[in-house]
Amino acid sequence: MRISAICYGIMGIVEGAFFSLVFAVVPVTPPNGQPMPHFFRLLFGSFSILIFPIFFALIGAVTGALGAVVYNVSARYVGGIAVEVE
Repeated sequence: MRISAICYGIMGIVEGAFFSLVFAVVPVTPPNGQPMPHFFRLLFGSFSILIFPIFFALIGAVTGALGAVVYNVSARYVGGIAVEVE
């Protein structure tokens, strides 16, 4: 679960940086056609770098925990993975 959360958090950092770059370069216009203030682009860009890693890490932790539960329950009935080391 922890490894999954860390991996997903790193992917969230990468995706947050990408979205931050997109918000910095592409002008965002609401449906009424009026341009948004530059402050909003900065706000959306900084929030994407902060929120995406946290959100992705939470999703990674939940899916990692659910995957571990499914594996442990199925390994109880079918048998787990046996590794022999010489």
